[in-house]
Amino acid sequence: MTLWTPTHIRTLLPSIIGMILIAAVLRLTLGKKSITVRRIPFQILACLIVVLEIGKQALSLKQGYDLYHLPFHFCSLLIFLPFIMAFYRGKYEKTVSCITTAVASATFLLTAIYPDLIYSAQNVQEFTTNFFSFHTVFFHNLVMLLFLLIPVLNLHEPAPKGETKKVQLFILGYCAIAASMAHLLKTNFNNFYSCNIAPLEAVRQSVAASLGEGVAAIFYVLVVTVLDILFVTGAYWFYRLLHHLLAKKA
Repeated sequence: MTLWTPTHIRTLLPSIIGMILIAAVLRLTLGKKSITVRRIPFQILACLIVVLEIGKQALSLKQGYDLYHLPFHFCSLLIFLPFIMAFYRGKYEKTVSCITTAVASATFLLTAIYPDLIYSAQNVQEFTTNFFSFHTVFFHNLVMLLFLLIPVLNLHEPAPKGETKKVQLFILGYCAIAASMAHLLKTNFNNFYSCNIAPLEAVRQSVAASLGEGVAAIFYVLVVTVLDILFVTGAYWFYRLLHHLLAKKA
């Protein structure tokens, strides 16, 4: 199991450094502006992500649709959530904001810790020759930058209590939908059908051989769901800590 391949080190690491520099410049130039002005870079990225997804879906339809392109992956939540957070103003604005922030922070951390799980070295190598590889790499890099903008531009102010439960309920709902679609379509959305981590997939197959596919599938989905909820919860508390540290320096 390789977390970072040499290709990721050569490409993602400089990209993350560049994102941090961009975020720092935006904080210096926009950090004291009104929330309307501070939202503008976030809104631009949110729109760009939607446009890229439309292009991906159109090309997939043209080539003979690949079910794997359906937006039931965990990261697919960030096609919709940032756009809603960027433009929705209403009763549930704070709820949308905290859920978007939690999902974005989880994606940022997972990509930073285990990029080879998010996109392969082959995707990087095909960046200029294959639109789907380009989309995979570019999308996840955009999401990482989008996450950084939330704390540096103070786009979400954490509430003292209640937000963690909202995040957990949302992730539980997402897992119920994604797991159902994964097994109905026999397509590996969010690792609910099989595991992309080889040692864990070996364990899953071993359990299936001894207990049967049905029982093993239920057990496996429950485990993945719990891990998803725990990881997103931890990621959201990571964001809250980051927000607290930046607020002290403001």
